[in-house]
Amino acid sequence: SLAASLELAAAEVEDAHRVPIDVVAVGDRPMDERAEAVVAAAREAMVNAAKFAPEAGEIAVYAELEPDRAQVFVRDRGPGFDPDTVPADRRGLRESIIGRMERSGGHVQVRSSPGAGTEVALTLEAAR
Repeated sequence: SLAASLELAAAEVEDAHRVPIDVVAVGDRPMDERAEAVVAAAREAMVNAAKFAPEAGEIAVYAELEPDRAQVFVRDRGPGFDPDTVPADRRGLRESIIGRMERSGGHVQVRSSPGAGTEVALTLEAAR
């Protein structure tokens, strides 16, 4: 399931980076190719949070999972950044998160500013 896959991804990132990640999922849905893209993008957002905000404490992952919509939010209380200043060669955010979601028909919203932490919101609507 999507919820179980998010839990597994979080556990892998916790083990690799030694940063606690709290996952809360409301609802669930079966895995498919598009759900795999959501998990992979969420995992990359967790890795980024663990790398760039390790002293900020726990990373929070909140998922609202329905049959026709999946939303996953990855939040940290780290130093934040200006998303508009990310260089083009930094492929983690641009390709592993935003590009992956767009190729799967989803979209991403990054909310961050210096000193204010970061939230990456992943949204995937049902295929039409």
